[in-house]
Amino acid sequence: MVEKPPLSKRKLQARETRKRILESALSLFREKGFDQVSIDEITSAAGVSKGSFYTYFQTKSDIIIEEFRLIDDYYQKKESAIMRSPEAVSRLIAFTKYQLDYIHKNLGFRTLSILYINQMSAFYDQKILANRERTLVRLVSKIIADGQASEHIRQGDPIELAEWMNRCMRGFFLDWAISKGSLDIRKDGMRFFSEFVLPALIAHPARQS
Repeated sequence: MVEKPPLSKRKLQARETRKRILESALSLFREKGFDQVSIDEITSAAGVSKGSFYTYFQTKSDIIIEEFRLIDDYYQKKESAIMRSPEAVSRLIAFTKYQLDYIHKNLGFRTLSILYINQMSAFYDQKILANRERTLVRLVSKIIADGQASEHIRQGDPIELAEWMNRCMRGFFLDWAISKGSLDIRKDGMRFFSEFVLPALIAHPARQS
């Protein structure tokens, strides 16, 4: 395996600047609300110029989208661990545990609320939650396809089933955000998945005959 050359000092500085803008913006969004934060406030908090902001992001909404692209990076890093589970059902359970854990530790209901508001806006057409090219959809549909081959998962278009699973979980996440985090997202989320979502995906021979 060929090792990648180390990043130059300039690229490392650019990465750090981008990260600082992202973290400062998200902190302000959580504190004041997305609509109440200006780009000037973000750059002031990050200690960068307005020109630096526009080097990395075109709009405030791009910051929110970037945060959720990081989720897909997380799924990609966890893919090998998820696929080590012996069969599809346990892989779907492992995936969901990682998903719930990430949202609990790294996002919180305020950031999640901002994303949903952003995605429902008629003025923003980059609908990342419904994007079939996401790592989330690719990974879940792969697990489902493997489960169909072993007859553990019901038949049907794997991508469509993955999307239905994700829609169900988004419903739970939305409820968690509406309740301002009063639910235990990991415990209640896992129960919701195990008792309501997963049974709809498991193959039942009597139904498919």
